[in-house]
Amino acid sequence: MQARSLGCNQYRRYLWLVPVIVIVVWQRMLLWQAITQLFLGMLVAMAALPLMKWLEKKLKPGLAASLAMTGLSVGLIGFVLLFVPPMIAQGRQIIDMLPGVYAGVSEQLQRGQLWLEQNGMRIDEEMKGSFLSGGEALLSGGAKAVVGWLQGVMGGLGQWMLAPVFAYYFLRDRKRIGEWLLMLVPAAKRRLVIRVLREMRRETAGYLRGQLLISAVVGGLTAVGLLFCGVPGWLLLGTAMGVLELIPYAGPFLGGVLVFLFSWQNGWKQLLWAMGVVLLVQQLEGGMLSPQLMSDATRLHPIVVLLCVMLGGASAGIAGILLAVPLVLCVRAALRVLSLR
Repeated sequence: MQARSLGCNQYRRYLWLVPVIVIVVWQRMLLWQAITQLFLGMLVAMAALPLMKWLEKKLKPGLAASLAMTGLSVGLIGFVLLFVPPMIAQGRQIIDMLPGVYAGVSEQLQRGQLWLEQNGMRIDEEMKGSFLSGGEALLSGGAKAVVGWLQGVMGGLGQWMLAPVFAYYFLRDRKRIGEWLLMLVPAAKRRLVIRVLREMRRETAGYLRGQLLISAVVGGLTAVGLLFCGVPGWLLLGTAMGVLELIPYAGPFLGGVLVFLFSWQNGWKQLLWAMGVVLLVQQLEGGMLSPQLMSDATRLHPIVVLLCVMLGGASAGIAGILLAVPLVLCVRAALRVLSLR
């Protein structure tokens, strides 16, 4: 009887989960918006965390959090004022170049078709027309995707406006929040959970920090190199190379294609110089930057990375591509701790 009463008491402890599950199912869209808002606040807090750790050595947590958020805001405003206007101007320039790029691709395809016909291989007009229409649809689809992304960013501007508020409280009370969350874990499992979370933080933090540094260096070096080569839209193309560097293996190839398309209209000399810059920066990234900035513990086999990127893109689009490798690192870290236990 005593064992039965203890079992009933244990079940009663979890009765509060029933209304929580009902609310989650009933208001799942509202819950998703709240989760998104918390996630954005955590991203802003992670960006300001290094400055926060340095300031709280000498100041109180509240004042240190305020100064950290102020410093981050000043840095973002300076970045926007310095780089966004020329990037917008170069974006308009590249948009104006799109018809010429498409015409150049069509001309090269015609030359290739003529060469194939001279060597006894004929391509029918239907295949050629389908290829050109596919290229046109790809360009127009890419433009629509960019416009849709900008509209989504503008639509989520309200959430980004509240993100610094959440980030301030995350920074100020992060230790207390961690203690509250740890209280939800059974006492017998807390030591194991702490070990798992520490291992996950170590691997993901090392990967994300190294990947962001590599992305910034690759984007900056590519932009400077394209500037000296006289490539139009050098800042925007360098930024694109830096952002695409976040996508393992496939990203640099896509960035190289963009540089190729927008540099060949001014002659083969500029094209060769621009592609030489891209290849040189990629060699520096593979031979020097990655070994120095990426820890051996955070590296995965290329086949595993490609599978993660493919599955992440198929399941969640761009967000899945960017988050696939960190999620795999988290799972690997948890499994390592559990196996050692």
